[in-house]
Amino acid sequence: MNTLDYIKQRFAFIGTITDEGASDFALDFGIELKDEVFEDDMKAIAGAVDSFVDKNILHPTSVNENGFSVSWSADAAKAFVKMALRKYGIEPNGETSALVGLSVIKDASNLW
Repeated sequence: MNTLDYIKQRFAFIGTITDEGASDFALDFGIELKDEVFEDDMKAIAGAVDSFVDKNILHPTSVNENGFSVSWSADAAKAFVKMALRKYGIEPNGETSALVGLSVIKDASNLW
């Protein structure tokens, strides 16, 4: 299995990533493209994917600790998530779309 295939496999739980997106992801996260992926490469890729998900999809809406509070505009957060998913060519599945508040309406006008 090569690096791009493993990146695509790791992203499968949130959606589909294109070859170009996987290549850009590897470049952005400093992952070397190889013909064969070894255990150390898998750990680096898994960590990068988890980091991407934590920073872009699983975000808090509000934090409050003894007078310190952090919050983000829901619309701004959704726009950022859309941009991050689009950057890597990720087509989110229904569960991921619902998690981040994206519309899951599909054109079914020709299905009858």
